[in-house]
This record gives sequence, C-alpha cells and structure tokens, in this order.
Amino acid sequence: MFLYIGHRGTRIDYDENTIPAFEAAIVAGVDFIELDVQKTRDEKLIVFHDNTLKRITNHTGTVNELNYMEIKSVKTKLTNEKIPLLSEVLNHFKNKTNFMIDLKDVGIRRDLIHLITGMKIVDQCVISGRDYNALSEIKDDFFKISVCYNITKGNFPLKAFMKQGKKENLSFNPDMISLRSMLVKKEFIEICVKNEIIPLAWDFLSYSNPIDKITALINNGIKGILFDNYKHISIIKKRRALKAG
Repeated sequence: MFLYIGHRGTRIDYDENTIPAFEAAIVAGVDFIELDVQKTRDEKLIVFHDNTLKRITNHTGTVNELNYMEIKSVKTKLTNEKIPLLSEVLNHFKNKTNFMIDLKDVGIRRDLIHLITGMKIVDQCVISGRDYNALSEIKDDFFKISVCYNITKGNFPLKAFMKQGKKENLSFNPDMISLRSMLVKKEFIEICVKNEIIPLAWDFLSYSNPIDKITALINNGIKGILFDNYKHISIIKKRRALKAG
C-alpha cells in the first residue's frame, strides 16, 4: 500500500485549502486530501492553516479573533476563493476521497469528532497533528479513529522511538507518523513498518528537484507522500508502475 495525499489539496497553481485546490488533487488521483482546521471566534470550524489571514489573503486579522461572517467575505490572493467551512469541504468531497484533518487548534477535537461521527465518515478520516497529548486523548476516547502524529523536528518522542525501536515507547499507538522529509531516514521507515505504523513524508517545496527526493524516499520504503504539487502525483504513479513492471 502506498498513499498519495494532497497537502492542503495542492500548494501550486491554486490557493491552498480551497475547494479548487482539493478538486485538483482529487483529479490527480490522491487517496486523501490533507486539510487544516481551526475555530473562529464564533466557534465555526474552518479550513485554514495560518493563525492570521495575511499570507493567503490580502487582509489582516487573527482567525480566532474574527467571526466566520467576517472571514467569509475575505478572498484568497491567487484564485479569489473563499475560506471554506470544514462541513462544506467534507460534504463536497465525502463521496470522492478520504480526509486527513490536521488539528491547528487542539481545543476543537471534540467538535471535530462530533462532526465526522454525525456525518458517518469516521472510516474516511485520519486526524493528524503535532500535539502528542491531544492525539493520545483522541485515541483513548475514540479508538476507532485513525490518527497521524506529525513531527517537524527530531525531538522526543521520535528520539525515544528510534532508540528503542518499539511503539511501546510511545504513550499511544499512532496509525501513521508523518515526518518532515529532510528528517526521514531508512531506519525510521523500517522501524515504523516493523511496528505496523505507516510512515509518511511531507514538506517538498524547498527542494530544487522534489521528484528526485520523493523517488529516493519511495526507494527506501516510505509508504506515503504528502504532495505539495498535484502535478507530481502522475509522475510518481508512472515511475512506480514502471518499476513494478
């Protein structure tokens, strides 16, 4: 099994975390769209990565200090799209793909669980995040939900996990671990696979030739990639098909 995941849908040609970005990733053949979720001041769950509006829109303001109606009127810079509600994205694509939902605000986890259970799409969702304790609590309370631990730095618990080579060294058992691509070593992949954890890699925008980096990771046994560029998906699919013969 190899997972093709659209990171924020795509981060090329479209504004990330928008309906067209997700559509482009799905057309390209992803298994999951990855999206970021946080809460507005009036407690609406929206799909947006940053704490502020500045990078993606021509407006300023902090997301959790704005009501959704204020955010709804804002358009993205590149493709003039609105910032969607999580419920809109899930309803729009629930019959087309699976979802990797990244918690940007750990306080929203119960609202998120309530939403996806109510929509009966738990089996289509993986909840991801960098807050180790929040993911552990989700797994304790809702064991049927798959979780992905995102690691941006080589810190604990990665060091302990790598040193001992057993998932028992983690306080909970993530279904997946997503590691920044520059940190991924073959040993990490092998330890994950041995412990029945799916190893993923993300962050490829900084490479002069991301295809070569992705190919090298695949050759080392990585089980999934979060693609920043939807155009790379077909290239990798063709390479893997040729290699498989």
